[in-house]
Amino acid sequence: MKGQIVLAGFGCAATLCVSLCGCGRASAQRSTEVQSDRNIELTVYKEDFAMVSESRPVDLPDGHRRLAIDDISKQLDPNSVLFDWPKGDQQPEVVATTYDLGVGNGESLVSRLNGQHVEMMWPSNDGKPGDTISGRLEAADQGGSFALRTEDKLYVNPSGTIIATASATASTLPSLSVELESHRSEKTTMGLSYLTRGMSWSADYVAKLDPMADRAQVECWANVINKTGIPYPSAHIVLMTGSPNRSVLSGTMRRELAKAEPMGGADRFADSAKAPMDSDREHGVVVGAVGDIYAYKTPSTATIGPDQINRVSVLGTRSVPIKRDYAIRLAPLTYWTYENEASTQPHVPATLSISFVNDRDSNLGIPLPAGDMKFYDQDPDSHQRLVGAAAMGDTAKDEHVHLTLSNAFDVYAEYKIVKSTRIDKHTVQVTVQTLLHNEKQLPIELRVVQSLEGGWKATSDPDQGKRLDSGTIQWIVPMQPESAHKMIFTIEFKN
Repeated sequence: MKGQIVLAGFGCAATLCVSLCGCGRASAQRSTEVQSDRNIELTVYKEDFAMVSESRPVDLPDGHRRLAIDDISKQLDPNSVLFDWPKGDQQPEVVATTYDLGVGNGESLVSRLNGQHVEMMWPSNDGKPGDTISGRLEAADQGGSFALRTEDKLYVNPSGTIIATASATASTLPSLSVELESHRSEKTTMGLSYLTRGMSWSADYVAKLDPMADRAQVECWANVINKTGIPYPSAHIVLMTGSPNRSVLSGTMRRELAKAEPMGGADRFADSAKAPMDSDREHGVVVGAVGDIYAYKTPSTATIGPDQINRVSVLGTRSVPIKRDYAIRLAPLTYWTYENEASTQPHVPATLSISFVNDRDSNLGIPLPAGDMKFYDQDPDSHQRLVGAAAMGDTAKDEHVHLTLSNAFDVYAEYKIVKSTRIDKHTVQVTVQTLLHNEKQLPIELRVVQSLEGGWKATSDPDQGKRLDSGTIQWIVPMQPESAHKMIFTIEFKN
């Protein structure tokens, strides 16, 4: 039944199942009839919206033509739709556009056909098409009931199949149509761009630690979520950081697209912002500034399916030099600590942090989007195991990154106050003993941090801690595998 809409009703309750064969008007050319493939670019922002840019070949006759456009987002912003054509003297003129939200159920579909001339096919027992009658469909405002009025009869809730022409204004899918005035018959390419909700992305970093060296193999992936209801096959993807004001974004995009060829991608934005692109030939990622945010153009196309989370490579594997930082923070000391001489901490675990520099010498040196970084290390059987994760903020070029992963199981301290002495009315001395343990089979450099409050000075400190500021002293202690080190220091407080 090509060119028809068929609705099958069962029983007087008029429950409907719907099968559509063509959803536009008969006079409209459909863009997917001339090309099933779409040349697509997705510009995806982090906060649930994106810009879709496509180019489709169309065959336009001379004069007025209505063109129906299939495969568009269910969450399209109708006020953001832009059309573009190859440069020339006589470009087609867009007269009007129509966005049809589509109908969500059989009752709504019958409502769309209300008052129109249709046919009704009665059911048969032999599997062959049954007898048909013609009449006007009359649908009730509520409840889904309908009637078929012929010249001499009124059939209420008939148990049959409604057949309407494809020119009927009924569609179960969102659709966009454009009325064009073409100055000549031609085969040309139509550029289509629009904003849509229902799409977002987040960065996800994977770092595999080298157990024998201070290096990690770092990758960056983009998790693209597509809730627009349609697929985007073989799409070029540009990922945008930051949170632009969406109330003015549509106008901004209109101005940028008006100056550019369709499918310009990250290069278009870079040109408009007058900022150079940062292209990494080895790993393929292209980064460009767009005002105060950045665009990341992925090195290859990817198919973004509906209702899926698609992982797209942003940053190929890079060997990054890192520094493992084991740190122990001792309990704060104050003037009043002398009153609690028995204070002890039998087990103070060290925290493990990983730090690196986002520069060219570290095989990085591009702005890194915010995301979670998961760290993996090898177990004795050479299997990768998760050892910690941390959130990394937007990181500018040449910035230092410091990420705290977890407590270290076999690096810890035993802490206690061994002596408190009052020197005079305003002065006390507190002596602390800290036994540091490294039960690992590798040497480490352990950072011990002591916070202090009030006026203080170290009167005895064989390990020679460094005063970082008015309230902190720090020791860097090299430790051999499976070893212990005793630290004893005395702090004098004045009140």
